[in-house]
Amino acid sequence: GVTGVNGDQSDESASNSGAVYVFVRSGAQWQQQAYLKASNTDSGDRFGESLSLTADGNTLAVGASGEDSSAIGINGDQSDNSVRSPGAAYVFVRNAGQWQQQAYVKSSRTQSNDSFGDSLTLSADGNTLAVGAYSEDSSATGLNGDQSDNSVDRAGAVYVFVRSGMQWQQQAYIKASRTDPADFFGRSLSLNADGSTLAVGASEEDSSATG
Repeated sequence: GVTGVNGDQSDESASNSGAVYVFVRSGAQWQQQAYLKASNTDSGDRFGESLSLTADGNTLAVGASGEDSSAIGINGDQSDNSVRSPGAAYVFVRNAGQWQQQAYVKSSRTQSNDSFGDSLTLSADGNTLAVGAYSEDSSATGLNGDQSDNSVDRAGAVYVFVRSGMQWQQQAYIKASRTDPADFFGRSLSLNADGSTLAVGASEEDSSATG
């Protein structure tokens, strides 16, 4: 049930809340450097369901698709658990061997069971973060469409965030070019090194097209 970095691991009061462990290697020897928890640990959040590290290992993104708060955007109110499993992502940074949470990241529209954070990917420099929400329901297509129409169940969406200095903001809301129910767009993600190209998987898309 603890929060933050290197808390008491013996407190098992928050079932399936999740954790992340960071290990570092010197020569051929590994050792644990940090035990990471969310800043709002809660049962069933599944913190650690997805992970992505930067090339230098100093920025870490963590997904928690079962997180329940109604917050939107960056560093919102984590205390209101009134929306079931919209999901969240957390960004941690390391400085001189010490880890701390830099950002608590939510989508621009928080809806129940969107599974935001089930997948995520960081660019090599850590300044671009893409987060998938494969159960998101809007009927929008393409870039930055209308998020408010929840008429297409589990179509899926991806949200792109960028960092300037230590500040994060959402840059894009991405949907498939054809939105259909249960396509699971955003179930898998990959960014290239500089964050200028993003590949998105839609594991249940149904068309018979090829090529």
